[in-house]
Amino acid sequence: MTQNCSCGKNCITTKENMAGKIAELNPCENCEDVAIKKFSPLNELIDFNELDSDYKKCKCGKRPIDIVMSHVLKIMIEEEIIPQNATLRRHSPVPLPCFYYSTQMAQFIGKDSLVLIHPDFNKKVAKRLTDEVDEVKGVLKGNPQEVNGMIDKDSHIKNFELLSGCCNRSDVMRTLIKNNDEMEKIIINKDQHKYHIEVAPTTEEKLIKLHNYLENSNIKKGTAIDGMCGNGSIGIYLLKYGFEKVIFNDVYSEAIENLKFNLEVNEILGNYEIYNKAFEDLEIEKCDLCVIDSYPQADIEKIIKKAEKIADNVLII
Repeated sequence: MTQNCSCGKNCITTKENMAGKIAELNPCENCEDVAIKKFSPLNELIDFNELDSDYKKCKCGKRPIDIVMSHVLKIMIEEEIIPQNATLRRHSPVPLPCFYYSTQMAQFIGKDSLVLIHPDFNKKVAKRLTDEVDEVKGVLKGNPQEVNGMIDKDSHIKNFELLSGCCNRSDVMRTLIKNNDEMEKIIINKDQHKYHIEVAPTTEEKLIKLHNYLENSNIKKGTAIDGMCGNGSIGIYLLKYGFEKVIFNDVYSEAIENLKFNLEVNEILGNYEIYNKAFEDLEIEKCDLCVIDSYPQADIEKIIKKAEKIADNVLII
């Protein structure tokens, strides 16, 4: 499988390169942490004339995350997107790690490590960020608090705008499933501008909830439905857990195409079917379990009724 995405870089995470990417998250012995006062005006803490791509960079090529975000804010201040007295706490864009594994974001990051999103970004600022801040791989315009993608069959598709660079991200989720003395992991790759933002720890929490539900019940591991599968983490988990068959479904066609890719990345060989329909329109035979992971804004009353009709057991994540 190719490990390069459309941008030509090694953005895609696979089972073959996952261990190397995890190892790269660790700082070297020379990395020195630099903490910036989050509530103080940045221009009072750092001389902007010194703040370039080499500022506080370790010989291993990494910089402390606070320094990277200070560099980002410097450009935003100069481009008058945020005020002169901007602070890291109040004015930073959302930094999304391009590769995520572990409970905390890496505190020292290297080249092409972040995708940034902010509602007031424009193409000029985006170009400066990707050109001048080595750690920034891609820049998105959008409100991270808003739903991105497609909520239901009656809603329009909404995407963030990719202003510069590449926004491919990989999340590696740990699970509680043991296989050959190792805990199984699930890899989810996605172009972030097309999908609702969900960080890896949130997905892991959902998988833990699902695991505990299954461990404390007597559900037959026959056929399960991942009713709103998105990029596929829940359905992939169900297959790894031991279900004989999993039905993946989502109304958003882009999510379905990415699901197929993630099934390949995770080397899923189990029995599964894929549908691209509104859940309430899905026509399938009775199954053992239906898991619903919907957008918070979605009206799920009809969805729950449908789930209870077609499944012996229903879990709303």
